[in-house]
Amino acid sequence: MKKNRLYSFLSIAVLLLTSELANANIVLGFDNPVQTGNSIDINIVISGLGSGASPSISTYDLDVIFDNSHLSFSTVSFGDAVLGNQLDILDLGLNEAGASATSAGIVNIYEISLDDANELNGQQADSFALATLTFDILTVDSSQLSFSVNDLGDADANFLTADLTDITVATVPVPTAFWMMASGLAVLVRKKV
Repeated sequence: MKKNRLYSFLSIAVLLLTSELANANIVLGFDNPVQTGNSIDINIVISGLGSGASPSISTYDLDVIFDNSHLSFSTVSFGDAVLGNQLDILDLGLNEAGASATSAGIVNIYEISLDDANELNGQQADSFALATLTFDILTVDSSQLSFSVNDLGDADANFLTADLTDITVATVPVPTAFWMMASGLAVLVRKKV
């Protein structure tokens, strides 16, 4: 009887250890920011998932923490610009998703996939952008962005663990002379056409 308990205990320990090792390579972070005028776009990316196999991701609920004296949350766009929304493999557009500023310096972003586990496990890419956040630049300076994970789940309803990577965003001033020059060039181009 004691041997059966020992084997059961060891089996459970091995199962827990291997499930943690399977998630050990998943990384949640930010892609390189792109500044356009007085706004900046930052992709939230996940990598280390299975390519055409589990684990895949079917749900996430994240708090993005930023310095609200430097940046102001503007909008969100869900999915990857190249690969499409990898939580909506069938492109039905029915996923529940949203983003909102929950308090000063925190944006909550979430998405729940309604796709079948077999489609997500079989067709989801191993690395992609979950969403793109757009911030208005309030102050030209450096600002740290980081995560707090409320939920990160795979297609089989298991919690995923991920290494989190922060980013320091350095915004640069857009000279007033640039905008005057650009508008002047636009007038010249219109007159030639």
